[in-house]
Amino acid sequence: MSVFRIEKTKDYTVMSNHHLRNKNLSLKAKGLLSQMLSLNDDWDFSLKGLAYINKEGIDAIREAVRELEREGYIVRGRARNSKGQLSGNEYVIYECPQTTQPTLEKPTLENPTQDKPILDNPMLENPTQLNTNISNTDSSITDVSNIESYPIPTENDVEHNREVIKENIEYDYLCKNHRKEQLDEIVDILTETIAGTTETVRMSGNEYARDFVKDKLMKLRSEHIEYVLDCLKKNSTKIRNIRQYLLASLFNAPSTIDNYYEAEVRHDLNF
Repeated sequence: MSVFRIEKTKDYTVMSNHHLRNKNLSLKAKGLLSQMLSLNDDWDFSLKGLAYINKEGIDAIREAVRELEREGYIVRGRARNSKGQLSGNEYVIYECPQTTQPTLEKPTLENPTQDKPILDNPMLENPTQLNTNISNTDSSITDVSNIESYPIPTENDVEHNREVIKENIEYDYLCKNHRKEQLDEIVDILTETIAGTTETVRMSGNEYARDFVKDKLMKLRSEHIEYVLDCLKKNSTKIRNIRQYLLASLFNAPSTIDNYYEAEVRHDLNF
């Protein structure tokens, strides 16, 4: 009697065929997504981690990741630490593309550090109930007139924001093609604006809520920085306040970048 034995491979991955049959994806992107789906959740999914196990370098991996982002297989969000502070990027990998951004369910404007717990003090709600027997020289009395609307950022908070900004805009990658001094100025402007303590930021004659400005600046990526530098290079008019010019350009970059390059293409085709 014949005996048949089946030797099954133990190390295999079950995944959707969707991305493999998606004609909008390059072979490089299909292969990278297949590899990412085969890795454990605790794997180092950074660009360096992925480049370490592939022949391609970080730049090639970055382009494939961007392609997967555009098609909705990877969704980028903002990660926060236990204190509610932004701690970097958070990527969610999907077998099928997402037509909506699930990260929008968690408003990025939420900032636990801006809470005003002093308002919960009953002394402020009913000032007539203050104990008049307490001496005005008592150091335990809080002078509410001097309380800031926003806490003054510590040095650690500023440096933390600086590192997050550098990661967002892929600072090391940009340094390969642009002057480091120019990029450092942009990073400084972004860090100082985000760390400001006033409730509003004035740009181009308009006042914007700082939370709104911070949210937009934290969404800047390397392509936005390159776009601003490209506009700066082509600008032929005199700039009186370069800091305000750069800040306004960075703030508007996510809203104008697509139309700018589309206009450039049309101009080139006409000539």
